[in-house]
Amino acid sequence: MSTRPLTAARETTFLEALATQARVIGALILRELHTRYGRENVGYLWMIGEPMLLATVIGSLHGASGHGNPYGGDMKPVPFAVLGYTTFILFRGIVNRAEGGVEANASLLYHKQVTVFDINLARGFLEFAGGFATFAILMSLLVLVGMADWPARPLPLLMAWFLMFWYAMGHAFLISAITYENRTVGRLVHPYSYFMVGLSGAFLPLHWLPHPYREWLAWVPLTSVFELVRYGWFQSANLDEFSGRYLIGSCMVLTWVGLVMMRRLREHIHLA
Repeated sequence: MSTRPLTAARETTFLEALATQARVIGALILRELHTRYGRENVGYLWMIGEPMLLATVIGSLHGASGHGNPYGGDMKPVPFAVLGYTTFILFRGIVNRAEGGVEANASLLYHKQVTVFDINLARGFLEFAGGFATFAILMSLLVLVGMADWPARPLPLLMAWFLMFWYAMGHAFLISAITYENRTVGRLVHPYSYFMVGLSGAFLPLHWLPHPYREWLAWVPLTSVFELVRYGWFQSANLDEFSGRYLIGSCMVLTWVGLVMMRRLREHIHLA
């Protein structure tokens, strides 16, 4: 008879802790919005304004340089480029913002409810919101003007975005721990994110490549993300080059290593 009250107490405690963490992350998101964008001029709208401008330029360049439909099937140049770039924006944004994130919010660690994990997760959610809004707006506009069709397989498309978020957050956990007070390594983060544009498969499906380069590039987990993204949007796309087990395994390993590194980092942060 004594186990029932004990079990109920544990469930209540867990739910209360979960609700507290949700409030903390929500507050961190609002603080990051105000700190990053402020309230002047377009304010928070710049969260999607900047990536929309970049994606529009990329799509326009592909549309101007394309002759006919070199991509085959229903993969037209402009939606192909916009789909790839808006998805890559999520990875680039989360990875780039991870560097220096702990230092910028170190004062918040005075509050015992706030952790390094919460800081990284809040910044990641903010990047996801901006990136997904950019993707949804631009792709919807392309559909409305007749330059693209609606997604052929919405569920795999959403799964691809979730996996991209997970993979990018694994990077963020690791980067925030390694670059804390290490500016030399921190300077390599931005070049790394831009270098990954060519290796990610955002603009280059694996089946276009000859052997053995196709197998070499398949070792980059991001290529599987983009294979799934294109499969979710384009009817003519397939999953011949997609490796779900390898992608999920990479996400799990990155997340585990990142969490371990962040836990060690918290032990070395001294608040004056």
